[in-house]
Amino acid sequence: MKKLTCGILALVLCLCISAALAQEEISVPEVAWTFEVSLTTLNSSALQLVNNDNLLDADYEPENLVKVTDVKRANATAVYMDETAAEALVDMFNAAKQITSYTYTTESGNQEEATFEEGMTLYLKSGYLSYGTQATAYANYLARNNNVDNGEVAKPGASEHQTGLCADILNADYAARATMTQDFQWTPEAQWMKENCTQFGFILRYGENAPASMGASFEPWHFRYVGRDAAWYITDKGITLEQFNSEALFAIAQFEGAGGNVDEQIAYEFAKQSAPPMSYVLDEYGEDGDAEVSLVF
Repeated sequence: MKKLTCGILALVLCLCISAALAQEEISVPEVAWTFEVSLTTLNSSALQLVNNDNLLDADYEPENLVKVTDVKRANATAVYMDETAAEALVDMFNAAKQITSYTYTTESGNQEEATFEEGMTLYLKSGYLSYGTQATAYANYLARNNNVDNGEVAKPGASEHQTGLCADILNADYAARATMTQDFQWTPEAQWMKENCTQFGFILRYGENAPASMGASFEPWHFRYVGRDAAWYITDKGITLEQFNSEALFAIAQFEGAGGNVDEQIAYEFAKQSAPPMSYVLDEYGEDGDAEVSLVF
């Protein structure tokens, strides 16, 4: 038993030394990255900006599209999304199912309690849409609106749906309707999603106070996946994805202007994420008589 105990202690000490060496080998960049969101996150494809000024090509199609399963859908049509966004979406739908009561605000400004015997149920109406599908939708929209574009339907190439990173989500009532309307905002489902979507890496893309320059009107059903870190930042600051993109570009320009190297910073962030935790043998002993080990992540 003593030999086994000694062997375990030796292994622990080796791990401690290896961890310490791994930490020491990580070269800290001379110029510190101070923006609240890491450069690794900013480099993510989930932050792709798509609008009237940043159009997607007609042949653009996400590489990792998957069929979204295990969620309620507004109709029988299969819905596809970016794989990571789809996984986050399923997590959000499952979290909603755990909600049996929720206090929401009615259109008249009153607070009411909604109850859900089988949990709050969300319905997925759409995800990825091809350039061609969007072009048809836009042409039909203009035809029924006297050829006037008031921002209700995105132009082909300007739709986030082509990225596979966003979804239109409704409740049972609105899922059964022919069109999506802004009064969906007064439902408990819309308000719960707006309040909780950041936990799953989503943002309410086109909010009530979104500037007209975004080229889209208020859509309380349209949620865009950007990843948790970016979602928390955007929501906490109360800004749009366009504003976030501007802030990020400004932070990068400042960083590089001060002598910072983007590739070096990303490599540093990756090394920190991949490195084992620092380990310290404490001057404390457990019930088995062995020294306790503290891990610092």
